[in-house]
Amino acid sequence: MAKFAIGMGSNLENRMRNLVEGIRYLLSRYKMGLFELSGVYETPPIEGVEGGSFLNCVLSGNFYGPVEELQKNCREAEILLGSTVRKNNSSRTLDIDLLFFGDVTRNDETLTLPHPGIKRRRFVLKPLSDVWHVKIPGLKGTPEELLNKCSDKSSISRIYDVPVRGCFWEVPS
Repeated sequence: MAKFAIGMGSNLENRMRNLVEGIRYLLSRYKMGLFELSGVYETPPIEGVEGGSFLNCVLSGNFYGPVEELQKNCREAEILLGSTVRKNNSSRTLDIDLLFFGDVTRNDETLTLPHPGIKRRRFVLKPLSDVWHVKIPGLKGTPEELLNKCSDKSSISRIYDVPVRGCFWEVPS
């Protein structure tokens, strides 16, 4: 069993529905265990990404299989919700990044862990700080500590609070 964190974002169509459906898909996969969700944050697109504001969140939990299987499940969720293979600077129906997976450190053509963008992205660190309060595996700090040092000063607004462990956000219909 490995503890993991996944960053998720959407800036196309019904952004909240995209996040919820992506999480539902992941939680329905075999080998998923207990989970926690961060609050949901609205942020502007950065690093040249097209489109409007993003909704971002983090899913943290336990996985009882290899990292490659979790990575495959994440890609399947993206495809199910209409994301294409091309990500660079394009709008995203659903974008899922595996932030870390246990103590695994890896840097090859298919996966880099911990995710190289964690330390420089406020839209990752803020929701991660909702669910992860110790040092990030492979990095030298907690999300809160890294957030205090982060050079990204873009705006971020929480639009849904952190739900009770094992529950989803209360979203008005």
